[in-house]
Amino acid sequence: MRILVVQNSQTAPIGIVGEALVENGASLTTIAANEGEAIPDRDGFAGLVVLGGPQDAWDDSHGPHFPKVMDTIRAFADADRPVMGICLGAQLTARAYGARVYRHEAAELGVCPVTLHDHAAEDPVVGGFGPSLQLVQWHYDTFEFPEGAVPLAYSDVCGRQAFRLGRATYAFQFHPEATAGIVRGWASRFGEEAREKNRSLLDGLDAALDAHLPAADRFAREMTKRWLALA
Repeated sequence: MRILVVQNSQTAPIGIVGEALVENGASLTTIAANEGEAIPDRDGFAGLVVLGGPQDAWDDSHGPHFPKVMDTIRAFADADRPVMGICLGAQLTARAYGARVYRHEAAELGVCPVTLHDHAAEDPVVGGFGPSLQLVQWHYDTFEFPEGAVPLAYSDVCGRQAFRLGRATYAFQFHPEATAGIVRGWASRFGEEAREKNRSLLDGLDAALDAHLPAADRFAREMTKRWLALA
């Protein structure tokens, strides 16, 4: 079973989600879309994963490949093949269906609590994990829900953490794919001004990763296995 992976930054690889896909029988074709690699059409692929990146999802000048990514999301969804959008990928999924994406009033960085909506207990991908999870976050932006979306999760800082469209299109603002190494890499790239501005969010990052990443890893692997089963 082949899964198409659209990568938007070398610093945001597929990580744990990719490992789980391969462990459950998938093969991955990864396209560095931000580097100009052409995104193939859906033929021959059972599902699509769109990863995160530092770009703003509404700014095509810094993401000239975004229109093609959104076309690809819609093409897979129209064919009833599962889609997973992560962070920037979630925002592009929302935008692909006409929803607004914009700078949020507060950043979420590090390991943060995420709460599943009560009705998410019946969802085939995220059901049974609630009510609350500690998951990696690394975003400044947020989105409105597109028409027809089923909200799945929220946090106190950002009310739109996950949604489903139709049977098998999922958008996650949080980062289920992130390993400790990936997160520490993001933190290491802060300039001094940004680091000081976000000091309260970054203090205790290593301890939070040590405490919560094992459970987050288990969630990511089981969630990914369920998502793959939709194919």
